[in-house]
Amino acid sequence: MWLTRLALRNPVLILMMSLMTLALGFVSLRHLSVDLFPDITVPLIRVAVFYTGAGPNDIEKSITMPIERAVSASPGIDRVESVSKQGVSLVSAWFQFGTNLDNAQFDVSQRIAQIMNTLPPGIQQPFIIKFDITNIPVVQVAVGSDELDEKQLYDLALNTIEPQLERIPGVASATPGGGKVREITVELQREALRARGLGPMDVVDAVRASNLLMPSGNLRVGDRDYNVFANTQFQQARPLGDVVVRPPTKVGERVMGPVRVQDVARVSDATADQNEIVRINGQRGVYLRVLKQPGANSIAVVDAVRAALPRLRGVPPTVKLAISFDQSSYIRAAVQALQHEAVQGGALAVLVILVFLVSLRATAIVAVAIPWSTTPSSSWRTSTGTWRWARAGGRRCWRRRRRWRCPSWSPPSPPSWCSFPCSSSSASRATSSCRWR
Repeated sequence: MWLTRLALRNPVLILMMSLMTLALGFVSLRHLSVDLFPDITVPLIRVAVFYTGAGPNDIEKSITMPIERAVSASPGIDRVESVSKQGVSLVSAWFQFGTNLDNAQFDVSQRIAQIMNTLPPGIQQPFIIKFDITNIPVVQVAVGSDELDEKQLYDLALNTIEPQLERIPGVASATPGGGKVREITVELQREALRARGLGPMDVVDAVRASNLLMPSGNLRVGDRDYNVFANTQFQQARPLGDVVVRPPTKVGERVMGPVRVQDVARVSDATADQNEIVRINGQRGVYLRVLKQPGANSIAVVDAVRAALPRLRGVPPTVKLAISFDQSSYIRAAVQALQHEAVQGGALAVLVILVFLVSLRATAIVAVAIPWSTTPSSSWRTSTGTWRWARAGGRRCWRRRRRWRCPSWSPPSPPSWCSFPCSSSSASRATSSCRWR
């Protein structure tokens, strides 16, 4: 009753507070994060290892089984699942709910590092990632052109479009897919190697030793000190063919000349094996998968990407950029449906009050109270730590006039966070002796 008396004695104060909460609710409603899925933590960590050229049986015996034994010893593990494919080993570690995945990921990384020397040489560095249900593209950008081929489109997407999209607020990454990746290939000739007494690893070692980036030091001339840069990485196919595989050797009285890569192999500027094809209106192209940062607003990220596409720099006029997938369309439809249902529910509630009470005054009170009580709830969601309760043993203390008060229906034993016994006799004399748990 004291709240009713307070409202009746101070109508202007209550009106101002109501308007303030309503304004805060509308402001907070605009800053709420909107996403397709709720914030769900799935206790799953995946370990992926790539070993190009190895079969599923070899992958299972040499990579998958050692990783399974190492991961299964992690604390809090529930079960371990694995899939061995051509050149890929995927191990999924399911943990019990409530496990700290950051600590679990660190523990799995440490156990994988301990067995790295037992895995076959030549494998790629293992990928250890946490499963995130929101880690799906919010938008896909299709890149097509009538003049550029797939290799040029991929280079354009990787070096020009991707960096600009990743600078947009809320965007985590923009990974290109499809197209052809440029690479310099060395195709060995078996008969030429056999005639010169060489093996495939001789060519591999020669190319690996020549194609590297290493510091070259400095050069001091008089009182000047110059930095020396020597980039020995090959940018073209022709210099790679001049790499010496075997230096000149003397056989008896005859001196054999050096054997170069072009003598035993065919070097060409080609593309990597294409395992993903993208077609835009029947014509091959490239697309970019845009992922948002955790907690970012999906609708705001999609709108920012749409607005940034016409302003991208370095994109030729003949290149066409279009949105091929938009996750925000589903979210917008769900939000509109929610708003529609909320309006319908409120209107039906007002109609029921009017029909049964036949009172315009009561109906007006309900019509004003429904939006006035639901809108400020958005400020509760956007604020962190604004409203807190001190709890102990299922009981609460509240703050009044800068003093903590305990309830008259206190628990049988004093709470651990209260320095005085919370009893019916001492509740009225309680001062600021309670603290946050």
